[in-house]
Amino acid sequence: MGFIPISIDEIIKKHLISNPSENEEELRKRLNEALADYKKGIKCSCGNDIWVIGSASVGNSCYTCITGESYPIDDYELDSAIIKRKNIKSGRHIDEIPPSEIMGFFDDDGNEIKTDLIKKPALCIICINNDNPNEKMLCDMTRYDQKDDQEFICYAFKKRK
Repeated sequence: MGFIPISIDEIIKKHLISNPSENEEELRKRLNEALADYKKGIKCSCGNDIWVIGSASVGNSCYTCITGESYPIDDYELDSAIIKRKNIKSGRHIDEIPPSEIMGFFDDDGNEIKTDLIKKPALCIICINNDNPNEKMLCDMTRYDQKDDQEFICYAFKKRK
């Protein structure tokens, strides 16, 4: 599933119906600022992309940090932010790389996996393995393998004390 795309004008209209005391100009300003931050690549403190609509109300944070949920089901996101998310591509194809320069990870189709673009679920942030360099490869591959799943499950998870 994922986010439901919506325009700035549409979300403002919906928001004002539910929150009639809200100032429309101020709301529009906050949404545009959050969208600009998102397009600049500003991340949540956990390292994930910010949720533009939520960030306009509570500051630059991702969906998980704002809601406590791991995956959006019936939540809105600005259509221009969703378009950017879909256009994030992995790296080059393995056939485009000189053999002596091949390193890193590749998917089953031969596309380079950019580990810094893999979303980090909230579960990872409270895990003892989150900052462990010996576990980085396993963690990256577990997150990549489940990147499109609705629920994130990690059998190596150990909560920090």
